[in-house]
Amino acid sequence: MNQAHRAHPIMVLEHLSRFLYLLLLPLLRGVAAGLRNGLAGWLAGAWFDLLVLLLIVGLAVARWLLLTYERRPEGLFVQAGIFWRSRTLIPAARVDTMALTYPFWLRPLGAVRLRVDTKAGGFDQADIRLTLRRRDAEELFADREEGLSGESYLPREYTPRGIYIAALSAILSNSLAGVIFFSTFISQTGTLLGEELENRIYGTFETFTRMMAFGLPPAAAAIAYLLLFGWLFTFVRNLIRHKNFRVRRSAGALNISGGIFTLRRYSVAVEAINYVDIRQSVLTKLLGLYSVFIHAVGYGKMEDDVSALIPATAARDLMRHLSLLLPEFKLTSRQAKPNPGAIFRFLNDAFWPCVLLPAAAIILGRVFPTWADFIHWVGFMSCLPAFLFLIVRILDFTSSGIGRHNDIYTLRYSSGFYLHTVMMPREKAANITLRQSVFQKMDNKCDVLIYSISEKRRRHHIRNIDKDMAIQVLGLELMGEKA
Repeated sequence: MNQAHRAHPIMVLEHLSRFLYLLLLPLLRGVAAGLRNGLAGWLAGAWFDLLVLLLIVGLAVARWLLLTYERRPEGLFVQAGIFWRSRTLIPAARVDTMALTYPFWLRPLGAVRLRVDTKAGGFDQADIRLTLRRRDAEELFADREEGLSGESYLPREYTPRGIYIAALSAILSNSLAGVIFFSTFISQTGTLLGEELENRIYGTFETFTRMMAFGLPPAAAAIAYLLLFGWLFTFVRNLIRHKNFRVRRSAGALNISGGIFTLRRYSVAVEAINYVDIRQSVLTKLLGLYSVFIHAVGYGKMEDDVSALIPATAARDLMRHLSLLLPEFKLTSRQAKPNPGAIFRFLNDAFWPCVLLPAAAIILGRVFPTWADFIHWVGFMSCLPAFLFLIVRILDFTSSGIGRHNDIYTLRYSSGFYLHTVMMPREKAANITLRQSVFQKMDNKCDVLIYSISEKRRRHHIRNIDKDMAIQVLGLELMGEKA
């Protein structure tokens, strides 16, 4: 098992990007020679350009040859580097998440990307990233699964229905992200295939929006359809990413997989889960649907990662699925909640946009009458998220609070356009702050701020809870907290 292995040879191409800065040398030489002696001068020194190119390729090959890893009983041992050698041992017990990614363009080559994450790694990069032969990567993954399985533990599996995958894809879809990605794709396509194709695509879109304006100002219709297309684009991407979603619970880990073109597999240690987040939007609350996410180092880290545990489920099945996959996390009812008079604390910052945005649209429409239709339409569209945010805050007021079952906190609050119900082990709370304004001190109320650390520092904000009840429920009196 201690035999050293090399990564897949495709990593030679991946390493080339690290040395592309060396191309500046032939570029500068070529410019200088061309200015002095023209084409003949440039050709006379072409040998130097070829030498630099060979140097780049040689460094990439050397980096691949010197990058080795070993499967040791105590963990994964990696050696890397040309001029500065590094030797890294990651103990198996310290690995929070191990991930395998099977990109469709690497499948014919039998290559798989391995990612290993621990709490010691950076927030924006993994501790170890390797492109390995499929057999080697899956052996490492199997070693980890075997180490986290129990002989007497009966594995459990969860596979959601297709309609729930579609619901999650709709929840996660973002119009703006889709517009940016689509525009970048079209621009790059124009660069590669010519501006004529790019202009035809944008021209077709312009023609379509004029035909489908339905009485709206053309500019407003273009914005509306662009956002719609952006949302549809990200919806399809999320649907493809989460298709074939499956979760398997062993004694000490969750094995999560999904994807069509690019298959992804994750092994997440249960003890590494910082908290479980049950999430709802206004629409899913009306439909009675819940989506469940877990926060652990390395899971959902990259932009295209799978990030859910239960894509979507009805209320009647929520606790059954959670008990199947994570019985360690217990959901508790509210033991401390806001008093009725606190409603203004919840609605204050959500109320004013609902008033100011329509007023601004009306005033600007009168100041610029030729643009009145467009201004009114944009103002109307801007009001929709404002009123949606107000509805979220109303729902937050009726549902927020804190509870505790043994050493598991249950936190209910809203963040942005989502309602969250978070189940967090007490030891995963990095910092607990009770914050009071001058007015809250008068009636002994406070905001509870609980900070947890996963890939990034996250804040859980519960508004206007009775301070004494907060101290009692959170168990802060054991830490010397006094009311």
